Amino acid sequence: MTHRETDRTALTPRAASYPAQVQAAGRQLGIAAKLNQDLERQRLVALLKRISSSDAVTFLGSRQALDDNLIDRFERHWNWQHLSSRTALPWSLHLLKRYEDRWDWLALSGNTSLPWSLELIELFSDRWCRESLSKNEALPWSVDLIERLADRLDWTGLSGNGTLPWSHALIERFVERWDWIGKCAYYRPGLADNEALPWSLELIERYKHRWNSSIWRILSGNEALPWSLELIERYKDFWAWSSGMVLPGRSWKGLLKNESLPWSLELIERFNDRWNWSDLSGNEALPWSLELIERFEARWDWRLLSGNKALPLSQDLLKRFPGRWNAREMSSNTAVPWSYELIERNADNWAWETLSQNTALSWSVELIERYADRWYWPGLSANKALAWSFDLIERLEDRWDWEKLSENEALCLPVLRRTDIVEIMAHHFMGRDSQNGLSPEVQ
Repeated sequence: MTHRETDRTALTPRAASYPAQVQAAGRQLGIAAKLNQDLERQRLVALLKRISSSDAVTFLGSRQALDDNLIDRFERHWNWQHLSSRTALPWSLHLLKRYEDRWDWLALSGNTSLPWSLELIELFSDRWCRESLSKNEALPWSVDLIERLADRLDWTGLSGNGTLPWSHALIERFVERWDWIGKCAYYRPGLADNEALPWSLELIERYKHRWNSSIWRILSGNEALPWSLELIERYKDFWAWSSGMVLPGRSWKGLLKNESLPWSLELIERFNDRWNWSDLSGNEALPWSLELIERFEARWDWRLLSGNKALPLSQDLLKRFPGRWNAREMSSNTAVPWSYELIERNADNWAWETLSQNTALSWSVELIERYADRWYWPGLSANKALAWSFDLIERLEDRWDWEKLSENEALCLPVLRRTDIVEIMAHHFMGRDSQNGLSPEVQ
């Protein structure tokens, strides 16, 4: 046997055992991972038993998998408004019928996960909120469905709905019903706001005679129009060149805040006498550069400029215009070169409510605890950029806004078992249920 053959033979047993070693290591890692998951789950159960019953119910109802039995077992304790808006429930006709008198039908009308059909709409025809139903983009919208429900729909909500099968024919078919401007209350959009329409020069011309100055103002902010220098020039005497109010409670953003215009130095200078420089300062679509900022330095609204996320912000740029920047507006700006020193240096000037929601800060436990009494905790609880961990949640469990925390998709928490949920609910409500003759024993 040659030297090479001897070496090859000597290696064979180790090579043959290698897959077995890998499998064994994999099993060990799997066991360790499961033990860690079980530990995290037990810690979560303990935490949810420590916090208030209302916070625990909010968390379980918002984040954990609930089946029909769990919903039924603790029927009296769930927050039904939260359940009604939740998309992850096992929605069915049976579930809707069973708790018909429990649901929040306003929230249910806007829920995109229901098994929507004409049959479902007809079954609870006297329950739905017309406005929310008409705005709901999950319905199987078709010309036939619109015609069948025409007298039961809210046409303002329908006019702003982006998932209708929009076409010139659809617009013409119900031309006398559409709401072009929308309602003032609650900023309900209308047809002029709707970016899903087949906007074209032809469409604008075809219905131009129907539009008053208020509709032109709303239309000026619609980013789906085929914007060009020619279009702007053609209707320059109709557009709203600045933002404002159409009527009390109803605003428009105008051309100045419209980010779909073909923004360029040429466009800015061409209509130099029409711009509202305050509105222009907040527009993130401008071709921002040091040259542009310097060219119109005296005209910018530096308060709004401070919050503009499109600026090429850097330490050098901040130092180049001392005394110009507004710390409160900068608080929400994710383009700021955030640092611990910058936060500390301006601690008394930040808008801490908006700073708490800023995803660009270098979030750490030290930073959070350093300014614990300044943060806006609902905003912090909803912030997806925090270095979320179970340790962080436990460490500050008395500070969090549990409703906001429950909705935060960035949290990586263990999925509780059915028995865990029963244990938590029984812990919070066993005494009350026992007094009412109920027996919520853990199963």
